[in-house]
Amino acid sequence: MNTENNIRTKNTKEKIERATFYLLKRKSFSQLYVKDICTIACINRSSFYEHYQDINDLMMQIEEKLSNEMSKFFVNPPYFKKECFLDMFNFIKEKQDFYKAYLTYSDSSLMAQSDFLSFFKKLGKSADLRSLYSDNEIIYHMAFFSAGLKAICKVWLETGLKESPEEMSELVYKEYSNKDIFFKAEK
Repeated sequence: MNTENNIRTKNTKEKIERATFYLLKRKSFSQLYVKDICTIACINRSSFYEHYQDINDLMMQIEEKLSNEMSKFFVNPPYFKKECFLDMFNFIKEKQDFYKAYLTYSDSSLMAQSDFLSFFKKLGKSADLRSLYSDNEIIYHMAFFSAGLKAICKVWLETGLKESPEEMSELVYKEYSNKDIFFKAEK
């Protein structure tokens, strides 16, 4: 039986992901089929179904993996520096085929719920935040921010990434930086 740490399992999942990214450059999400992914990945359909229930499950697992990678950009206070946003927009640009499909096909997020909650815990430890906001207010504020960030990324992707990652990070930073202690710039 395959386990998540098994090299064969990792290799198969990587083949499936690469095939999915390859196909997303050429087709819309609605045109993705397990058969096509398996053909490109040179695996049997049974191998696909050992790891994923269906294409939706595949997309969700890829999003969770990418979300874990993206959350690493926001690990040190202040959490919302221009550099963090720049790293995020460069990452999205690099993975644009996936994010174009993922952000348009479902009610999806840019950060998995588990990452969002662990990020909330980090913010909740801030004495400045705790003196101004209740836990509930912090959760709602972060939900509002993440939905806005998702919308900005979706528009950027849909309009063909006309702005550079630098321009996008500046736009987001200006939008949020002076509005709240959540986005306080370094002094």
